[in-house]
Amino acid sequence: MKARLLLMTAVLAAGVLLFLADSGEPGRANPIGPTAGQAEHPVHESGFIYDERSGVMAHVASIAPLDEGQMAAAWYAGSREGARDVAIFFARFDGRRWQSPRVLVDARSCSRETRMRVKKVGNPVIFRDLQSRLWLVYASVFEGGWSGTSLNYKVSSDAGETWTPSRKLFLSPLLNLTYNVKNKPVLLEDGSFLLPVYHEMLTKRSALLHVEPDAEGATYRVRRITFGARAIQPAMFPLDGRRLMALFRNMDGGQVLAAESDDAGGTWSDLYPLELPNPNAGFDAIRLGSGTILAAINNSPDDRSDLSLAVSDDDGASWRITRVLEQQPEMEYSYPSLAMDDSGLIHLVYTYRRQSIKHAVFNEAWLEETAP
Repeated sequence: MKARLLLMTAVLAAGVLLFLADSGEPGRANPIGPTAGQAEHPVHESGFIYDERSGVMAHVASIAPLDEGQMAAAWYAGSREGARDVAIFFARFDGRRWQSPRVLVDARSCSRETRMRVKKVGNPVIFRDLQSRLWLVYASVFEGGWSGTSLNYKVSSDAGETWTPSRKLFLSPLLNLTYNVKNKPVLLEDGSFLLPVYHEMLTKRSALLHVEPDAEGATYRVRRITFGARAIQPAMFPLDGRRLMALFRNMDGGQVLAAESDDAGGTWSDLYPLELPNPNAGFDAIRLGSGTILAAINNSPDDRSDLSLAVSDDDGASWRITRVLEQQPEMEYSYPSLAMDDSGLIHLVYTYRRQSIKHAVFNEAWLEETAP
């Protein structure tokens, strides 16, 4: 009897330890991964991809699906934003745990691969194309601040195990110092894609990069979206047919701005405000399988201390907040990135207090679940 009681006590203690290990406390990369098949039941889990490290800043994460329900993420980290020691990190999620992060590129390797001087790197965007290749597009700076960026890309054909050397995107005759990137592209049926980019030098505007992959890398051309407005970092998604919608960070603050295209990005409407606040901060938005548009935003006109999920069921005409993910005064929860895996689960990564990268996975049932 005494031995049985000791055994039961040990089992209960082990259960408590397992619960604490999965509790999602900052500073630990916790395993997450709900059962994908339970689409009718609310699903939500969260944990950390990149743990808090003393003296290290982490920022601007991007997430993309891989085959067989896996995911990939990229972000940058270093002593401070824009420092020479900043590197772009990569990790892969097997459906349950994130692997240990590894460096994909830093200023030195970018300079070596592109044969150009590079002061710093940042703003990675990672995505899968229709041929299941994984792309990384990222910014590098020759000198000065973010207004002096140019863009580079690397491609992996084995889910991020190996990568091509960085190649430079030449988008401007002015020393190629113009464009930056924040959000993923819209994939087209012919295998090409439309990557939203933005221009920061002298004037603030947004554009599309129409990329056609080929055996030599890619051919590409730039199309403007906005003219003369301080609307940058577009989050773009398809509506129906050839219709596209883009939502923009508003550098004047106040509200999210939007524009639409009826011809697959060839021409765009004038900008108009949405009923979503924007404190001059980056965000992301995607269209779900149900047709609902999901946006991850800072739900404040003033700061980045609130990170919430908003949905629209009428192609962006009206919005409602369904979930508040983070909310603490004077803290920063920012630069979210959204993607869906092949089973339909929604994945979100974001900057957590400028010290770590957090990951959440959930389904539409959880989005709409009524609080008890």
